[in-house]
Amino acid sequence: MKKKIILAVLTLLLVGCGEAQVESKTPVASPLKQTQEISATLEATPYAQIVSQIGATPMLLEFGSTSCASCVEMGKLLYRVKKEYPQSAIYFIEVRNEQQAIRDYKIQMIPTQVYLDAKGAEFERHIGAVTYEQLIAKLKAQNILKDTNGK
Repeated sequence: MKKKIILAVLTLLLVGCGEAQVESKTPVASPLKQTQEISATLEATPYAQIVSQIGATPMLLEFGSTSCASCVEMGKLLYRVKKEYPQSAIYFIEVRNEQQAIRDYKIQMIPTQVYLDAKGAEFERHIGAVTYEQLIAKLKAQNILKDTNGK
């Protein structure tokens, strides 16, 4: 009898522990749109397309992989920055596809950000992820960010 009572109480507890439905009065964005915005990352640019632009303007080369969690987070930040500053020279290089770029810049870990000056010389390198604020500050300080007017 005690076993049946205990079983009944446990059953009621388990059934009662389901998710509660809470009705919200604030509008919610489409789950599909939220997913697209959250998962949007800067697409990889073939290294061969970037080489001709090196030395023409200051730029950021982000070396990473779509299978690396920190790289994906950086890709999301870079996508956001490129959306805000579309004329900026910011590139994502997929390391699995670009062995020449890895050799040229001696990439050993990912994600790695390589900052190039207007002459194409590397003046700074950072290994690992950064915050949006850190990235924006660095890009502004190095004159890499350009608005739609190219300034």
